[in-house]
Amino acid sequence: MKPQSHNRTTRFSRGLNPGRSCPAFTLIELLVVVSIIALLVAILLPSLQSARAQAKAVQCAANTRHVGQSVSGYLAEGGGFFPPSYVYPTDERGAWSPTEQDAGHSYGYLHWSHFLYSNGKVSEKAFQCPNFKNGGAPRTNPGPERKDWEAGQVDQNGDPNPNSLMDKQAPRMAYAANAAIMPRNKFTPDMSGGYRRNVIVRENQIRRTGGTILATEYLESWQGLGIQQGAGVLLKSHRPINVFWHVGSGGNEYTSPDNAPGFIYGLPQDQKTYGVVPMRQLREKVNILDYTSGIPQINAVGRSHPGGDKTYGGTANFLFCDGHSERMTALESVKRRMWGDRYYSLSGENQIMNMIPVN
Repeated sequence: MKPQSHNRTTRFSRGLNPGRSCPAFTLIELLVVVSIIALLVAILLPSLQSARAQAKAVQCAANTRHVGQSVSGYLAEGGGFFPPSYVYPTDERGAWSPTEQDAGHSYGYLHWSHFLYSNGKVSEKAFQCPNFKNGGAPRTNPGPERKDWEAGQVDQNGDPNPNSLMDKQAPRMAYAANAAIMPRNKFTPDMSGGYRRNVIVRENQIRRTGGTILATEYLESWQGLGIQQGAGVLLKSHRPINVFWHVGSGGNEYTSPDNAPGFIYGLPQDQKTYGVVPMRQLREKVNILDYTSGIPQINAVGRSHPGGDKTYGGTANFLFCDGHSERMTALESVKRRMWGDRYYSLSGENQIMNMIPVN
């Protein structure tokens, strides 16, 4: 009698007989399989893209919270004063004074991000957002490394090539400060060119820290954050965003007399969309961060995250003065009056007149 194991081996070997033919797929069956795979891809791809977009929005929100924590540390160490958005330093080390600045900005710009990352309070990468090409807009003066530049960019001297002039700012900037909290460097009438001037804001001046925006994401077009200069674009990624309008002097907050009230959300003729324009009008725009462009600065707010609509774009993450972060559209932020009830960083009458929220 042959061993049991031999029978098993024989049966096993017989099942692997290369001489036996296996039935092949017909062309119709292959087409059915391909169609099923294509259908599954069509069903799953939007979900995967949505999940990827949500993940990017979450990462960006996490970065804003890291920035908010570092601002809290800066306030604790600096007597409760918010940093300015930018100033002109007076030497290579970054020395500066509100009233004494290098008008020719020979040493580039000293940006609010530098006050935070230079002391180790936060990483430079916290100022980036994955929705932005290369993480964010480059500096006005990117410095000696080509990777810190964008093609078609020029520095303050019109130079399109890497050189030694470099701003004290995170290499890539995806976030803009609220001009009413972290102002520009216009701390004297000579610097502002008008009656009014900027002032440094103290934390305890803010009446609704949980309802007042400190910073938000920039629009994802780096060209839109600059101005055309010669054959290139000069970046203004150091600029804050001013969403307010003076009924007497318009978009230039410095030219109205100190005792002239009249700041409002939106435009006098537009209390429906508050100057927020459709995305299609922004694709070729530059100089959005300045009132001379004719486009209100609220349009410099990002629109790349899920939510919103096809006309006005998506949502952005907003960092508030109490350190928390929320996601909403640019239009929601002004409708809900979340940029402040005063133009805190501006001298003179700075109360916002139309503070009753519009539904």
